[in-house]
Amino acid sequence: MNLTEREREETVVKAMEQFGEEIKRVIFTYIKNYSAVDDVFQEVFLKVYKQLHLFRGDSSLKTWIYRIAINTCKDYLRSFKYRLHSWMQPNVDELTESSVVREEERQELAALVLRLPLKYREVLILHYYRDFSVEEIGLILGSNKNTVKTRLKRGREKVKEMMMEGGSYFEEGYTFGKQKF
Repeated sequence: MNLTEREREETVVKAMEQFGEEIKRVIFTYIKNYSAVDDVFQEVFLKVYKQLHLFRGDSSLKTWIYRIAINTCKDYLRSFKYRLHSWMQPNVDELTESSVVREEERQELAALVLRLPLKYREVLILHYYRDFSVEEIGLILGSNKNTVKTRLKRGREKVKEMMMEGGSYFEEGYTFGKQKF
């Protein structure tokens, strides 16, 4: 993609406006640290700006940016900087009782997904939370379609197992939906 510097800037700004919040959420699902999300986010879009001339259009711009974001997150997780950060719990705003219960259940399910090994976590997040198709996930992760399907199936099975077992994450008497642990 041959663009002038101004066109590159405009393209990156539009991409940040269009996909920025989604990318931040994906970054958090990988690094699990709110304080580091902005740093990684900036690094992602700096890479997008510098590498925009390499975008061939084999996939959508969104898919290409997700791939850069995921690879940047994986690089961060291997870095020394990652070891210096601590994981922070999100705060829940005041909500009605029923919405608090739904929010807690959603957070508990998200917590289960975040406990999965990376190869299952990333496909579940991209498919169910980001609405990417199996083919798009394959492009983002550089995997074939059957590998993505297998990881989706195994990831769902592992979440179901954790829900049934409860594991060390759940306190005594904890309920998830109608299941009591």
